[in-house]
Amino acid sequence: MLHQKISERASQLFRELEGPESIRTPGRTWTRFPKVELEETESYTPEISENGDVEVFTGEEAVEEAGDKLMDAVKLEENWLTALHAASMNSIVFVKASGSSKVNVTYKNDGRLHSHIVAVLEEGAELSLVEEFRGSSDVDTSIDEFYVGKNANLEYGAIESSDTEVRYSVRKAILDRDSHINWLNGIFNGKLSKTRVETVLKGDNSSTEKTGVWYPIEDQHFDISLKTYHIGEYTKCDMDSRAVVDDTSRSLYEGLQKVKESAENTKSFQDQETLLLSDKAEADASPKLMIENPEVEASHAAAAGNIQEEKRHYLESRGLSEKAAERLVVKGYFEPVMENIDNLGLKEKIREEVQKKIEH
Repeated sequence: MLHQKISERASQLFRELEGPESIRTPGRTWTRFPKVELEETESYTPEISENGDVEVFTGEEAVEEAGDKLMDAVKLEENWLTALHAASMNSIVFVKASGSSKVNVTYKNDGRLHSHIVAVLEEGAELSLVEEFRGSSDVDTSIDEFYVGKNANLEYGAIESSDTEVRYSVRKAILDRDSHINWLNGIFNGKLSKTRVETVLKGDNSSTEKTGVWYPIEDQHFDISLKTYHIGEYTKCDMDSRAVVDDTSRSLYEGLQKVKESAENTKSFQDQETLLLSDKAEADASPKLMIENPEVEASHAAAAGNIQEEKRHYLESRGLSEKAAERLVVKGYFEPVMENIDNLGLKEKIREEVQKKIEH
């Protein structure tokens, strides 16, 4: 069985591999993972709703349908956490979209979750796929592998709100000609959380939008990486993310736009902003451009700062308390990003998560 072969190989590599890469500044590695042990996990089937031209498989059927696409876009040899995931997968879902469809997947487990989704979009398909993580455990891993066919369109949303000590997520999409993926990642809970979202714009005229929202509080540590690889001609990327950081929490952002020599007439942009609500909170951002073809329009920007005193004083002069003024500013701060979310249900859930953080 394919899953068994993957598990056996991953178990062998688990103790040999290094941890995930982290941004380093002089004298500091920003994200360090505590070592964990392999444990047997019980099979878990999430709540799934679907409609439209789509087939959804779980468990052994999912493994069979996914075939060699399982752990192919994301390699188990990357680091010990991907090996841990590959050795322990206990929730596997395969999605095959042929027309217009929607799929919602919700995890509410107590105990370790190692969830994996493989989604294949056939030519011309349109799929809206949403994942919600609401469980609790010491360690969770999540890997998604998306294969987007010619002229297909994938809208993906994730709400990471599980109560975990360590959470590791990797989401990767490979796009064919004239295809598009719109990503949204909302990260709200977990003590130590690392999420990596990658898009490979392999086909000509393929494109991606990446929207990120995260809000660590107390002593939470969120590490987010958004990466796009331009390979085909006339490919486009637009990455826009915002973070609010409070108490003694930490936010780490890495953005990469890599334009290969083959990627003629590329357009690629990224912007990341962080709002610091506490003098004890920390944030670091590392946006990068790697350009191998001069025929490109590309830019990156990152900024971090506190609430402007003029804005705070203005709101307080209108009768708002200092705390109420801060809450209003935070809500408004996320709105430019929220406007990019077309899925109304997902947008409302993100707003609810933001509100919970504001009221902490």
